Amino acid sequence: MSKSFAVALSLFVTQSLAAPCKALVLSGGGNNGAWEAGVMWGLAHYGNPEDFYWDVLTGVSAGSINTAGSAGFSPEQVLEYTEWLSESWLNMTTD
Repeated sequence: MSKSFAVALSLFVTQSLAAPCKALVLSGGGNNGAWEAGVMWGLAHYGNPEDFYWDVLTGVSAGSINTAGSAGFSPEQVLEYTEWLSESWLNMTTD
């Protein structure tokens, strides 16, 4: 292993450990998607929004609907994302 590669690798590892990755995993289950949207809205609006700049969002079923919507927003737009998501579930209807 070359010396420059070892230095680059050690810098990468050091920086990776200094910045934690924030992930949110959402479950499925019909109306749970609406509940999740409400919880996310509450966390972002009543807490410190910077605490909820998620690096990774993933989900199953209804949770995947919520995570797909996040694609149009940057992590710093968590307030706008949760408002859009809550409004989307509020206007959703079934027969």
